[in-house]
Amino acid sequence: MNVFAWKDRDRLLHLLTPDLGLITANARGSASMKSKLRSLTQLFSLSDFILIERQGRYTIRSGVLQESFAGISFDLDRLAAASHAAEAFSDVARNGEPHRYIFDLWAYTIYQIANGEDPVFAARLATFRLMVESGFAPMLDACVRCQCEIAYPCQFSFRAGGLVCEKSDCRRVGDEGIALSEGAAALLCYIAKAPFNRLFLFQVSDFVREEASNFADRWLEQKMEKSYRRLSLIDQSGFRFEDSPPIKSN
Repeated sequence: MNVFAWKDRDRLLHLLTPDLGLITANARGSASMKSKLRSLTQLFSLSDFILIERQGRYTIRSGVLQESFAGISFDLDRLAAASHAAEAFSDVARNGEPHRYIFDLWAYTIYQIANGEDPVFAARLATFRLMVESGFAPMLDACVRCQCEIAYPCQFSFRAGGLVCEKSDCRRVGDEGIALSEGAAALLCYIAKAPFNRLFLFQVSDFVREEASNFADRWLEQKMEKSYRRLSLIDQSGFRFEDSPPIKSN
């Protein structure tokens, strides 16, 4: 999830594990070009490690690389998306008890970011599902106040945590949020409930993508009570790596 230089040739790794949650491990000598651990300790790679634990501190003894996801480092969109998702997943894993769902969701997320057509959108939707799995599921299929059916387009209240219908009794001061179309609400409902192995199997319009992206970002920041800025440069510039012109060679 993260890699830090340590001493002369060591690396400190933040590892997301299925059973221990997020841990810090020392990979001694892994920064050396000759180290057998070098390829296993690259950022966002998936490896099986043999760890030594002493007084709550972990050291990597050996390991086997399962997937490097090397392409992420050469694509600005994928790198930004992976960094955004890793920050959110690390925050949840760091502040709670170890849960297998965090590891499993991260595995599907990093694969989609590495191989999918829209890694930035995948990262945003994955963090929304992370919030749902962590107990922060919004009400998206009925009015949060009266539980009646919603007419679209409708208003989502971040204060109330759900959609709010047009009834005067349901509208309250401070409910100002964002408008959601039926398509965006349907997509978010799907992301909240779909099995992990089908999480990214959908097709939506650019308009729905923008709505769902804005919602996912606000929901994440509200529930985690912090700002996430890894994607801000891409959002502000509107630049996508695949939009850049091809490099001509002589």
